[in-house]
Amino acid sequence: MRITSLTNPRVKHVVALRDHKRQRDEDGLMLIEGFDPLDLALDCGVRPKTTFVCPELFKPSHSPSEHQRLLARVAACSEEVIETSPPVFEKMAYRDGPDGWLAVAPKPKFALEDLALPTNAPALVLVVESVEKPGNLGAMLRTCDAAGAHAFLFCDPKADLTNPNVVRASQGTLFSVPVAQCSNEAALGWLRQRDLCIVATTPNAVNGKPPLTFTEFDYRVPCAILVGEERYGLSAFWLRQADAAVRIPMMGRVNSLNVSVSAALVLYEAVRQRQRSTASALPSEGAQR
Repeated sequence: MRITSLTNPRVKHVVALRDHKRQRDEDGLMLIEGFDPLDLALDCGVRPKTTFVCPELFKPSHSPSEHQRLLARVAACSEEVIETSPPVFEKMAYRDGPDGWLAVAPKPKFALEDLALPTNAPALVLVVESVEKPGNLGAMLRTCDAAGAHAFLFCDPKADLTNPNVVRASQGTLFSVPVAQCSNEAALGWLRQRDLCIVATTPNAVNGKPPLTFTEFDYRVPCAILVGEERYGLSAFWLRQADAAVRIPMMGRVNSLNVSVSAALVLYEAVRQRQRSTASALPSEGAQR
């Protein structure tokens, strides 16, 4: 089957899913666009309802054999695979210069009760409150995947995790990182039940204590790092509940960093400390002898 008409009902439905959260919520569906995000989503067990392909738009960044491999994968697990003409695909696509891969897939549940933390290592969780920009959400998910964070909690959301730009910015890690969406109160209860230290990122004092520079805090304990909405930061709810606060020193004339950059700095400081701790615990070469 090949679609060449821009007015085809299937095309109109994809455009509605792309542009409207209400449509995604009503149908329980979302879009996954791009070779790499789709490939990773399949690795994570996502099974598309429909996959649209346009071979004329395939990019040379992936070899013909790689495109054939992905085509075989989607043919095996999608309910249907539909080829389109370039104009049709470009109408459905979110990104400029699309690469010819677009899937319609079931929305994840993002249920807090489905998350499980490790029992053999201190947990590392990122809690994101009321972030508005899908690109920031996607960037933080990508960082969580790279840093090996064990969970991503999106609290009191203002953006939609199934927005195509979240998938795009995350490079598909929306599906590889354990993600839950919930209220602040539910997140707090979940963290307290698991005895995680709640670490707020803020330049202000918390519960009468000034924040530490972010490199001074000991992240080797099970902890949840909190970042807040782009303009205002964390709400009073989390500032009251935090066990500790950390700040990122600012040397220039601006008073803050992008929230995704801030999250990356603190997460990787936690990774650095934990890796150093693990390395120091290993026996030396002389001791092994």
